[in-house]
Amino acid sequence: MSNERLMTLQMRIGPMMMFGGDVFSINGKTMDMNRIDEVVKAGSVEIWTIENHSMVPHPFHTHNVQFKIISRRGGAQGHELGHKDVVLVHPDEKVKVLIKFSEFSDENIPYMYHCHILEHEDRGMMGQFVVVRTMQNKADE
Repeated sequence: MSNERLMTLQMRIGPMMMFGGDVFSINGKTMDMNRIDEVVKAGSVEIWTIENHSMVPHPFHTHNVQFKIISRRGGAQGHELGHKDVVLVHPDEKVKVLIKFSEFSDENIPYMYHCHILEHEDRGMMGQFVVVRTMQNKADE
């Protein structure tokens, strides 16, 4: 069975957009280089649901892996049928992607996932994941 994750793309509107600040987020969090947002098991297969809760499209990009679009409004079209590392998620749209992670792991070197619009990622719409050999039991933490 696949592990499932939800990536919610959000953006605050109002005066902060004009005057800077971290107005773009994923799962309510803005990018923090000192935080690992997701831990993935090497060799695993996961379904990531990317939901856009903003009024503009966001091209969601993952580093180190490619995925297949398995569900979206209207279904995957022509060029979307192959392996991708970016998917455009329209306002109020939910896209599901199937990701197979390689056997390579390194719990110390994170990979990024983010909106591929430079201004959005620079202002917080980015997170980090690591690929590990074994998953630690929550009771052990």
